Amino acid sequence: MGGGVAVFDYDNDGRQDLYFTNGARLDDPMPKGTLPDKREPKYWNRLYHQKTDGKFEDVTERAGVRGEGYSMGAAAGDYDADGLVDLYVTAYGSNILYRNRGDGKFEDVTKRAGVLGAGWSTSAGWFDYDRDGRLDLFVARYMDWDFERGSIYCGDSRPDYRAYCHPDNFKGATNLLFHQRNDGTFEDVSNQSKIAADPNGKGLGVAFADFDDDGWTDIFVANDSVRQSLYRNRGDRTFEDIALIAGAGYDENGKTFAGMGVDAADYDNDGHM
Repeated sequence: MGGGVAVFDYDNDGRQDLYFTNGARLDDPMPKGTLPDKREPKYWNRLYHQKTDGKFEDVTERAGVRGEGYSMGAAAGDYDADGLVDLYVTAYGSNILYRNRGDGKFEDVTKRAGVLGAGWSTSAGWFDYDRDGRLDLFVARYMDWDFERGSIYCGDSRPDYRAYCHPDNFKGATNLLFHQRNDGTFEDVSNQSKIAADPNGKGLGVAFADFDDDGWTDIFVANDSVRQSLYRNRGDRTFEDIALIAGAGYDENGKTFAGMGVDAADYDNDGHM
């Protein structure tokens, strides 16, 4: 499964830089609880700094952002409002919040900030869902999977043949919403906000927009092989999934589809997202 990319100016030189997520080595067998191996340089995530001539240089090691686990997505945002863009990286194995130090390097503040997350995280995004002036963090998660169970005999006549089973064979994982406190740490409000009310989503992409023009940012999650999710922000720090009544849950034939990514825009310039 392919990874994500973030485009942001990490050193405030006025030029956009690139951060690419990468996979990791998956051993066979790989017992449950074992993390994918990212020690080899070919598996590192990569940060490319744009030079004045439009070319890029690899500054991954210097910046300290090689990542951990099987990386999936990246979300850039200045969560601590210090004028420097920070980076959140999702993964199967270990999510990481990299705080931009302003000296060309990042520091891992995941545990201190309280945004580790668990399981298989895919996409993420920063947004201020309660309009308190601080960025909050949404993390889309895929399914309850591990290499030991997830790459086994799936009905093929060859019992020794290792295959990756279809997503329908696994239970979906709940998404996560982290609310930022005024001290720069986060609290998991997935249950209180009702984001975790639907356990069947298999999220791979996420987009944020005020879809109903009520002044509150909503969330659309692209799910794989199950109904899509449209979380309407009710303005009281809770959300409700209105994908069905909004006509955004299924395709034009009323069937599920493999939602792999999503973006939001006013494509016809009528003022509506």
